[in-house]
Amino acid sequence: MLKNLSISTKFVLAVVPLIFLALGTSAYLNNRYQEQDMLEQAQASAQTYAELIRKSLVEQMVTKERIDDEYLKLLGSGGDIDSLHIYFITDSLHLRDIYQSEDRFDRLRKREEESHMNAHTHPVFLTGAPTWSRKGQVLNAIIPFKAVARCQQCHEVPQDHVLGVAEMDISLAPLAQSIQKNWIRSLAVFLTFTLIVIISSLLLYRVLIARNLKRLLEATKQIGNGNLEIPLTGQPSHDELGQLGAAFETMRVRLKKAQEKIILSERLSTIGQMASSIVHDFRTPMTSINLAIESLRLGKESPPEKTQQWYRIIHDGIQRMATMAQELLDFSRGEIRLHKVEISVDMFVILLVQSVKTSLEQSKVQLRVSNNCKRMARFDTERLLRAFVNLITNAQDAMPQGGEIRVTIDEHDKMVRFVVADTGTGIPPEIKGRIFEAFVTAGKKKGTGLGLAITKRIIDQHGGSIEVKSERGKGTSVTFEIPVF
Repeated sequence: MLKNLSISTKFVLAVVPLIFLALGTSAYLNNRYQEQDMLEQAQASAQTYAELIRKSLVEQMVTKERIDDEYLKLLGSGGDIDSLHIYFITDSLHLRDIYQSEDRFDRLRKREEESHMNAHTHPVFLTGAPTWSRKGQVLNAIIPFKAVARCQQCHEVPQDHVLGVAEMDISLAPLAQSIQKNWIRSLAVFLTFTLIVIISSLLLYRVLIARNLKRLLEATKQIGNGNLEIPLTGQPSHDELGQLGAAFETMRVRLKKAQEKIILSERLSTIGQMASSIVHDFRTPMTSINLAIESLRLGKESPPEKTQQWYRIIHDGIQRMATMAQELLDFSRGEIRLHKVEISVDMFVILLVQSVKTSLEQSKVQLRVSNNCKRMARFDTERLLRAFVNLITNAQDAMPQGGEIRVTIDEHDKMVRFVVADTGTGIPPEIKGRIFEAFVTAGKKKGTGLGLAITKRIIDQHGGSIEVKSERGKGTSVTFEIPVF
């Protein structure tokens, strides 16, 4: 199916899926990278927010010596931060003596008990590393508060000691919506430019490639049809297609010159063959005519029978030369125009016998005709007689010592079948496959070598077929069929 499509269609079918594959891959990777960036931004925001909370708590402890719960609620209800909780382990605070009192410890233990986190086993208190967990569009962050130099004013702990943790939920929805909008805009821009690129590529392909390919294709068809006269048109270019076109034009010119040389050579060869055939074949009857005329000139007192014989020789020689001239004329004209008339097969047989009787009697060749087709048919009588005469003449030449020619006629599937069989020497093997070619002959003493070529052409134009069977030394049988009408 694909092989019947144009190159531009194949190009689109090949490139567009690749573009969308690249688009899908780019979208997937871009989404993953943007999500990663979003998480990193959210974590950085959580770290910054936790640091601000730590500083606020330190400031409250230093100035007020206690944490303001309302302030913590206020921090946990604004912006993208939700559900802020502070957790600590009372025993790990290590307050200095001046800050130790029953009332403070009671408040601290009460906060610790109200906490829903088991701080004693939580990994943040043990490792001091923040933990992150994502649930849909919410990022849960647990960030430790590590002691700094200022914390040591109230706590007898080393620096980086985990004094507490802040747990907060950070909404990722605004960032996700921003990423989604950005992705939609990017997709729209990408598709727009992709469409522009595809259309531009197709237009450029049609202008720069398809047009030149079409010219080459048309020129190739012309050359395939044997027309080498039409040059390759269009503006020459220096790209690969231009070089291909230039090479194609050079090939056309060279083929044209080679064709002209071959045609000229064939014409000269044909003229030479025809001239040689005419000179050779006309020499025999002309010699006979010349001898008969000379005999008439010298034999004034010859008996009438002898005189009639010389006149018959002159008549037969002229008739033979006229026949050979007609064969050459028919062959040179190429197509033979038929003039079909309705005639009975019996009448056609009578005309055939009259055409060859005298010549066969002189060669001591017997003609036996068996006509089993008693009906009317449409033939070009003159042309078909010429085809028969050519076949019988060939059979006659194959029997120089005399022999027999059998002509059988019958009807088969609305076709008239003719069989001409002789008892001659048969067809030489070296020309057996070329007997219907012009100027192919087995060294006969008369004829142009065109008889069978013209015979086949006549039968073909009648819509018939011809077949030859021959065995060396046993004779030849020619069978041809012609439609009745």
